[in-house]
Amino acid sequence: MYTEKELCAAAKIIGRIARAHHRSEAQVRADMEEAMNCGRFHPDPAVRARWASFHYAGAEPTVEEFILWVSALTKDGPERCR
Repeated sequence: MYTEKELCAAAKIIGRIARAHHRSEAQVRADMEEAMNCGRFHPDPAVRARWASFHYAGAEPTVEEFILWVSALTKDGPERCR
């Protein structure tokens, strides 16, 4: 899966987002979890297929894992995400 170093870097990103938007890290995490769940449980088969490619360590994905997954998808540009 992801290394401890990668997960730590993703956690720092959450902190930067919180500071930039004058919000708590807990609120940023809650907002990101809500957005993740909208995607995970979306009725569109194409969206569900994309989420099926997301592999995470536990029973539920963490926000850090989500950040790392999405950043890997976008590294090759928008064509890879279709």
